[in-house]
Amino acid sequence: MNKTPSPHTPSGSAPVKVVIAIPARLGSTRLPRKPLALLSGRPMVVRVAERVEACAQKLCEQLQIARREIVTLVATDSSEVVDALQSTNIQTVLTPSHLPSGTDRIYAAVHSLISAGVTLLPSTLIINLQGDEPFFSEDDVIHLVSAMLAASNTPMGTLAFPQSSPTLFVRTSVVKVVCNTQGNALYFSRAPIAWPREKLGASEAVTGLAEKLQEQSEIPFLQHVGIYAYRFDALQNFTNMPPSSLELAEGLEQLRALEAGWKVRVIHASEPPFGIDTAEDLQRAEQHLSKTGVS
Repeated sequence: MNKTPSPHTPSGSAPVKVVIAIPARLGSTRLPRKPLALLSGRPMVVRVAERVEACAQKLCEQLQIARREIVTLVATDSSEVVDALQSTNIQTVLTPSHLPSGTDRIYAAVHSLISAGVTLLPSTLIINLQGDEPFFSEDDVIHLVSAMLAASNTPMGTLAFPQSSPTLFVRTSVVKVVCNTQGNALYFSRAPIAWPREKLGASEAVTGLAEKLQEQSEIPFLQHVGIYAYRFDALQNFTNMPPSSLELAEGLEQLRALEAGWKVRVIHASEPPFGIDTAEDLQRAEQHLSKTGVS
């Protein structure tokens, strides 16, 4: 642990119910040094961390969870990120730079909590909240936590936002999810699913869709929001499983869980994702801050 435990850090005698963890890797191919990218003069990771702290307080108030039963942390590979977060109340954990994903980084950080004397149960919820989502909805995270606490036999959950844009529907950077009638994921894909045959035809070539898409005002689908909830034992099992064939094909880590037969609960989000991956995204975020008047 790289920050002196605060009054909010649980002791070993009090089991933790929820851990909200932010993976923050300094290296990024599309936006170099992304966690430290400035948004209106403040590092993005600091904005995310402060929002997480506010979310933790809301969890206490709305779900009657004691503050000592919630841990918030940033898992990073950079001492620069640790230094940037010194002004916040959030804990920071330095993790190895070679870890293959944010999920692995979070597991390494959460495992270090146990070494620090924090008591985690197999049922403890670990929330993976992306470090490049400074505008995430606190209410959506609370809804996800509430649903997972009520579904004790569900190892994993995530969020999805109901969309209707034909352009987003066919964009491969937008991940879609289809669910069963119980609200559990059937499949995640970069491809346009579920295919609306009555609107776009049964045998239309994807490359010939431009004209048909212009004719459509909306195509309903669920856009995946990259916020996850794992039981601690499920997270441990997940990181010990090798990448699956579908995961490698689509480049979507959550397919590892589906191929293993896991139940993945999908909760509808009230707001779409607002991730920052490029310089253009960063500029859009600046414009959003300017419009909302947030300092």
